[in-house]
Amino acid sequence: MTTILIKYRQIVLFLAGLGTSLGGLYTLFPQWALENLNQLPFFASDTIFIQHWGLMVLMVGCSFFIAMFRSDWVKPVFCIALIEKLFFISLVLSNANQPFVDGFWSSMVMDTIICTYIAAYLWWCRTASDLSS
Repeated sequence: MTTILIKYRQIVLFLAGLGTSLGGLYTLFPQWALENLNQLPFFASDTIFIQHWGLMVLMVGCSFFIAMFRSDWVKPVFCIALIEKLFFISLVLSNANQPFVDGFWSSMVMDTIICTYIAAYLWWCRTASDLSS
């Protein structure tokens, strides 16, 4: 199992980086992203929070790309991403009965898949002295 997880690590890092980096759209185009991706009304007073969230998610996505070339980044990036993504999943699930959550389900599914891989990677590689190998 460990061999499979390590064999596909580069592909997972790329796909996770690509999917996660799409959050940068909220920084560059906050109104468009909120209205089109989440089907939520845009309020100019919320722009700073939307853009901040978008940049934070973009940075996690970029970290996945860096980890593709810097194996010493894999473990820290996976740990940070796991915390960030599990928190997002918990927010969506805890607000599941609210209508504003409708636009977040696809992102939650993507984050759940990424978290599953990360958890499996860290679990199955836990006996190795260097999880990034």
